[in-house]
Amino acid sequence: MKNICIIDNDKIYTFGVSKIIKNQLPRNKIISFENGRNALDAIHEMLQNNDPLPDLILLDIKMPELNGWDFLHEFKKIRGKIDKEIQIFVISSRISKTNRERYRLEWEPIVTDFIPKPVKMGTLQALIN
Repeated sequence: MKNICIIDNDKIYTFGVSKIIKNQLPRNKIISFENGRNALDAIHEMLQNNDPLPDLILLDIKMPELNGWDFLHEFKKIRGKIDKEIQIFVISSRISKTNRERYRLEWEPIVTDFIPKPVKMGTLQALIN
């Protein structure tokens, strides 16, 4: 079982991905947040309460309040306090093949991979397994 965190302000996308995960991989727990600020606040709270942290984060880039890039900058600051590996997949319709390689260089090792939207069911299953 994995704890999966979806950070995306698109409620339809979040609902769809959650539904796919629940139907195809029902043993996993899903939490979702509409922006990076809410997700970071929750991660800080999990750390303070010694609650289980996400194993996997599906992160959108374009969001209000704290976008995906800002989330990554802030997450980098607390990563040293986290004693487990959290895989982060940036999932966005705004990532071209050209930019993907540049982003990989900039964000390695904090980001596991950059995945273009829409995410196919097989890709999603492979990320979680």
